Amino acid sequence: MNGSTGISAGYATDIPPHNLAEVIQATLKYIDNPDITVNQLMKYIKV
Repeated sequence: MNGSTGISAGYATDIPPHNLAEVIQATLKYIDNPDITVNQLMKYIKV
């Protein structure tokens, strides 16, 4: 997914890009287990 850098309404942003395959894999894990924690999801989406 595309990252972004910019300024809007006085707030600076620096959103890192993510691999689409990682995001899809984490989404599928969330669908299988809606009670999954953020820490567990972060195993699939690398920072």
